[in-house]
Amino acid sequence: MIDDTVRSMSFGTMARDYDRFRIGPPPKIVDLVIPGPAETVLDLGAGTGAMTRLLVERIAEVHAVDPDPRMRAVLTGNCPAAIVHEGTAEDIPLPATSVDAVVMASAWHWVEPARAIPEIARVLRPSGTLGLLWNRRDASVPWISDFEEFRVSVTGGDNRVVEAIDYYLEEPWLPAGSPFTDIEISSLPWSAQMTREDLVGLLTTYTGYLLAPEDRKPQLLREFADYIDRDERLGTGDTVEVPMRCAYWRARRV
Repeated sequence: MIDDTVRSMSFGTMARDYDRFRIGPPPKIVDLVIPGPAETVLDLGAGTGAMTRLLVERIAEVHAVDPDPRMRAVLTGNCPAAIVHEGTAEDIPLPATSVDAVVMASAWHWVEPARAIPEIARVLRPSGTLGLLWNRRDASVPWISDFEEFRVSVTGGDNRVVEAIDYYLEEPWLPAGSPFTDIEISSLPWSAQMTREDLVGLLTTYTGYLLAPEDRKPQLLREFADYIDRDERLGTGDTVEVPMRCAYWRARRV
């Protein structure tokens, strides 16, 4: 069994491909996870900056924190207006009560909530917002469900990440005594456009491929391309409309 830390840090090995092929959150999600006025916002686990890009368009001061230097290098290039730091949700390199909101996009399932929640509460100002979101392909659509099943089966992946996301969206998981209230959980349906080439590239950004033996990867790429070419539900054009759902969990610091 591969350690979760190894899995979470494996994305940096293909940081630029990750930035190119992973579908970032829709712009509308910013208003849902940060519903009130905010002058200073922290993007935790910012990766290559998919969420940071949306924040810098609307927020005067944006801090972006990520533990991986390879991801931060791409993030800095993508978002020169953001203030980029090395750090984690459990060890945030910012002063107490320094931000109006903290957001974390598609990364909360990698953290330890018992350690991260007090640290996030420390940097948030009173009445500040914590917003967690997961931007996923909509598996209620048959071809997406089959695509996900193929991805997991061919790369030897598992469903632990999906199960973790569902847990945080469905269960009252906050640690006892947590200084957060007014919890809201909802989702935003939307769609994104991808080329067939990008769909193949997308499959190379998951840990099952990233951590596969190098001599196995060319065969995996052929399998990815063959699968996309065979699925008649994707139509005959080069561009495919990908149904998405951006789920979010939001709370207010007391």
